[in-house]
Formats: sequence, structure tokens, C-alpha cells
Amino acid sequence: MSSDFLKGVTFVVVDVETTGLDPVQDRITEIAMMKIRDGALQDEFSTLVNPLISIPSNITALTGIDDLMVQDAPTAREVVPFIVEFLGDAVFVAHNAPFDWGFVQETVRRERGVQLSNPQLCTVKLSRRLLPTLPSKSLDPVTRALNIRIPDRHRASGDAYATALVLIKFLSHLEHHQKLETVQDVLRYQNGWSKTPTPNGNRPS
Repeated sequence: MSSDFLKGVTFVVVDVETTGLDPVQDRITEIAMMKIRDGALQDEFSTLVNPLISIPSNITALTGIDDLMVQDAPTAREVVPFIVEFLGDAVFVAHNAPFDWGFVQETVRRERGVQLSNPQLCTVKLSRRLLPTLPSKSLDPVTRALNIRIPDRHRASGDAYATALVLIKFLSHLEHHQKLETVQDVLRYQNGWSKTPTPNGNRPS
């Protein structure tokens, strides 16, 4: 990535593991955040979170996180100030961003009364634009297509790290092949806007 593309713009890639799918009724059990600036990983934050409710067995089977693992972890109320500080005014990024954003936004609002307003960038939406022939845009096939290895699948830190690498490759491609110049361009591109047509067969590598 060139030194001028999105220079100084901070992206924070987020992944949460939760007790279920409802951000109001369910709770975060783990969160990882990767700070990306100028095309490189700058900082990271991750922690287990005690949800103060029982973790369903099907969730434990998927993530490996059980009640014993989180019993001594900080609660959401304790973790939220670190989340807010780390996120700052950065662009919030996740693979299927509405899910992770929904949990983070609701947790921050419920525990500390803070309303987040960060711009949101979704690598699933970008995958639909940049990898249109890929049958599934879930994290496993996307990372395989980009030759990225997920170090610890279905744990927040592993998934967030892999998503951060996906983001870096996508941003480089958008600069060099789509000629995007600003974060506003990138945010509009995910929703269907194009500055220049993508030639057939032109995809991130």
C-alpha cells in the first residue's frame, strides 16, 4: 500500500464471541480488537468477558469457551472503558459488521450509557464486491481465497487477526485497482459505488 492511501486513517477490526445472536438478550464472552493504520497492524486488545449468564452448550461446542473459562474474567462493565478508548473515532471493521457492531454498541450503551457513532466497514460486503464468484463470503472461504491462515478459528483474537489481514489486502486492491483515495470512497464502495470498473478476473491476491 502506498504511503498516501488513507494515510493516518485508523481502522479497528473487531470480533466478538457471544452467548447467542441477540445483542439485547445475549452477552459478549470474548472480544478482540486489531488497530490498523497505514496498511499495518499497530496495536491489539483482547480479553475474555464474564457474561454473568450461563454459556449455552452449543456455543461452547463452537468456540471452546465455557463458564469455567470466564468465571474470573472481567465483566462487560469493566471492559467497556477499554473498548471505548481503543476504538476512539476509528473506522469499525468486522466480518459481518452488523453482528459485531450490534453487540459492541449495545454493550457500551447498556453498561456505560455511551452512544457509539463510528463509521462501519464490513469485509463481507467488500468480499461480495471483490470476490463475486466465491460461493460463500464467510470468513473461512474468504481467507482461503486470499491465502490467509486463521490461527484460532472461532476465537475472537484469531478471527480478528485474520479479518485484519483480509482488510489490508482489500484496501491495497481498492487503492491500486479501483483507484479509491479516501475512507469515504471505501465506505461508499462497500455499498455498491464504484470509481472505476473492475476488469474481469481482477481480484485481490
